[in-house]
Amino acid sequence: MALVRIRRALGVVAVGVLGTIVLSACGGSSTESVSASAPASGTSESQVYVIPQQVGVPPYSFLDDGGKLAGLLPDLSTALGEEMGVTVKNEQASFENSLLGLQRGAYAWVPGADVTAERLKKFDFATTLIESYGFRVKADGITIGDSLDDLCGVSVAVTAGSSPVSTLKDQSKKCEAAGKKPVDVQTFADQATADLAVKSGRTDASTATSSGLGYQTRTEPGVWKITGPIYQAIDIGFASMKGDGMAAKLQQATEALIKNGTYAKILAKYGTENMSIKSSVINPEPHA
Repeated sequence: MALVRIRRALGVVAVGVLGTIVLSACGGSSTESVSASAPASGTSESQVYVIPQQVGVPPYSFLDDGGKLAGLLPDLSTALGEEMGVTVKNEQASFENSLLGLQRGAYAWVPGADVTAERLKKFDFATTLIESYGFRVKADGITIGDSLDDLCGVSVAVTAGSSPVSTLKDQSKKCEAAGKKPVDVQTFADQATADLAVKSGRTDASTATSSGLGYQTRTEPGVWKITGPIYQAIDIGFASMKGDGMAAKLQQATEALIKNGTYAKILAKYGTENMSIKSSVINPEPHA
């Protein structure tokens, strides 16, 4: 049995290593390039897609009490793999490294990626959810007004590589142009460390998805207060490399999950029904 790396861009098969998309080929002495499609019925080959999952961002992805990956995105990734006829191996990775790994060919797709104009230059998307962003502070922390202008002078923790980074930095420039203090934007590897920055007093607030804010407030009662503007309504999708054909497969599989009820069951499991979409779209225009 040999492990070989699938290199979509080059069509070259090389000896595989941990953290790459792999094909398990048994009983043969030769290897050949393989597409991302499901193996033909009756063959002895099965494809394993390694999918990065950021932890510490419930209900999207987190470690359960047994230390195993759980959440909306791992469940959706696994279900999509089953629908596509491939095996999904979910592994921990920071969001920033997930997109870098996708570009290196280490991952088949990246789940939970916001669709932005900048990302559409490099990646194709099949939409899976719709979301917005907000802020949380400690229960006894500051109160932020309902406008982005009320962030002037506020220190905000945000996940590195996530779409709110540019939004908050743009707002900081607007604050300075208006003669006010800038927004102190501090980036962290993941949502968990961003939240720790708030708990420790390093920052005033952290920003997260609206669903994540609600989930965290319910699971840590008395710890957090949701305050400030709701901003940046955005489509969330599974990102793949532009032109590799994966987005179409993901879109078709997502449509199948919506029709057979699996999609609704997964969202209901995590109380995220309000994030549901009626149909998956490839590369939608980003929200204004």
